[in-house]
Amino acid sequence: MNEYNSKLHQTADTVDSKSVIQKLTIQSEPNAKLTISNANNVIVEQKEHLKFNLIDDMGKGYQILIKDWDKPANFDAIWTNLSKLTYKDRKINKVIMHFSGIGDNWSTTLANNLYYGFSSFNGPKNIKFEWFYEDGTKVNFERSTAYLAVASLNTYLQKNHWGHERTTVILGGKALALYGSSVSIHNGNELYSGKANSIDADGLSRATSGPGEPDQNTIKNFFPNQKDITEPNIPYRWDTANSSDRYYGAGLIALDGSDLTIKVDVKTDDAPIGVTKNTGQWFNMGTVIPETPGIIPPTIHYHHTNVALGLEINLIS
Repeated sequence: MNEYNSKLHQTADTVDSKSVIQKLTIQSEPNAKLTISNANNVIVEQKEHLKFNLIDDMGKGYQILIKDWDKPANFDAIWTNLSKLTYKDRKINKVIMHFSGIGDNWSTTLANNLYYGFSSFNGPKNIKFEWFYEDGTKVNFERSTAYLAVASLNTYLQKNHWGHERTTVILGGKALALYGSSVSIHNGNELYSGKANSIDADGLSRATSGPGEPDQNTIKNFFPNQKDITEPNIPYRWDTANSSDRYYGAGLIALDGSDLTIKVDVKTDDAPIGVTKNTGQWFNMGTVIPETPGIIPPTIHYHHTNVALGLEINLIS
């Protein structure tokens, strides 16, 4: 048992998939309906064949574009007709995300299927979540019973593509690191990978591709110390929809209360002078907490001894 706990090296901010109690379930919702309302200073356009990771077809949705770059933009995204979203086995049939932000070419694209989330470009998105049961009452999440897995946090550290995709928890939850993931906690509430975790030091785009030939153009944009700023042993295709290695780019948000507020953006303040900064990311949330390979709980044996005053159960490790 001590060896198992040591392997996990859990802290208050790091957990593994087997150590949390998950009562919230989000699954694919192909029949969900998405409505955009309370739109201010934005253009709303319908889109088809969304591919937030440039590979998987995620169906239809909406693209939201800012009108006046110098003024704040906001809108509400409302998902209804949900059939597979539950908390403590009670059905949730409506989710609202209140978006706000400002910036040049500020935009976001949302999938009708809540499971696939949204993409964000050009500027931070402040988002407040609200969840509702079928009778219209708001869901109030009890601490340590509901978790969102933010599972597509890429970091690119090249001359032509620099940025850490980041999710920051503002209110209504706690950021947690997932054991074995490249994503860690920064400043107490920020989730992102400090090192490159998508393209390896040999020039292979591992996050969405399998083994192949290195991309020479990518290598031309490497820094002399590229190996030092890149995660080793990046799993192939970890950022695809059905990968068993999604843990590698995932962080967790432990929900607490009825309203969650987060900020989604790309951290580029550490970018060297002259590089091209990344401005986009896919915010992909789920409730199936990805399992880290190699974490096997020990078999627990119980020795039962009848004694005069009752039954003594001794744990044998």
